[in-house]
Amino acid sequence: MSSILHELELDIPSVCTKIENLIRNTMEELGRDGAAVGISGGLDSAVTATLTVRSLGSENVQLFNLPEKDSKPIHKKHAKALAKHLGVKLKTKSITPLVKAAKGYRLLPIGFIPSRRLRSFIVKKSKSKILSEEEEENLLAERLQPKAKSWIAKGNAYAVTKHRMRMVVLYQYAEVNNLMVVGAANKTEWLTGTFSKWGVDHCADVMPLIHIYRSQLEQIAEYLEVPQFIREKYADPDVMPGIDNKGAMLGSFSLVDQILVATENGITLSELYNVFGKKNVEKVLTLKKLSKQMRESPYQIE
Repeated sequence: MSSILHELELDIPSVCTKIENLIRNTMEELGRDGAAVGISGGLDSAVTATLTVRSLGSENVQLFNLPEKDSKPIHKKHAKALAKHLGVKLKTKSITPLVKAAKGYRLLPIGFIPSRRLRSFIVKKSKSKILSEEEEENLLAERLQPKAKSWIAKGNAYAVTKHRMRMVVLYQYAEVNNLMVVGAANKTEWLTGTFSKWGVDHCADVMPLIHIYRSQLEQIAEYLEVPQFIREKYADPDVMPGIDNKGAMLGSFSLVDQILVATENGITLSELYNVFGKKNVEKVLTLKKLSKQMRESPYQIE
């Protein structure tokens, strides 16, 4: 088991060189003049943007920050600081009008408060919908197979609508300016389905971090000297009030990544249970199974 988990250890300079080559070669193969990268102010997109700039040069990269009315101001601030750190132009555009036009905000129930962390702020007579501990623990799995018109189905549609609008904006600019879109999805969210299908974290011309686990990105970010205020942040998806730490919802990135590596190397269930605990293993395996359709669709006749 210990030898398998060594796979999470990286030769970081070599990995970065390969990623930079991939980005550069993809641009040349596609005949593009540069790259467009959406940055959220978080770690994944910060690493992606940094590697893209190292690969193509700051003059050939356009960064985008696409907040909406529920976005936390701190992330917009960090996106601006990252762009300045990289010496790259940043376009900031609110997608609120687009989400409104799609009636996305109507999907979230009024007074909806999904995190139990906020319960102390809710009076007993409040009619707000608050997740039970069991509901919150199973939220990631239930969003992958929700009941029709349930609050989970509507909440998921509310969240992914935002990332799909971001994808449209990013691609429209890229097409007009003959740029390729560089995506920031990592292997952990890819295998657990914690991304938005057909959203900005799914659709791209090149996805250079898709083979890198989330816990490994922390090592890469330090090597690349990504600003510390970004490296120390929670993995905040910033799409729904009260949901502010994807890592905590999974359990922890380190734990999930170890389980994923072990399962991909044929470790038996009994050994996985002994090392990581049955509950933790089953949670990860369930997410991987339910999200399989996200990685395979659209289905077609072979």
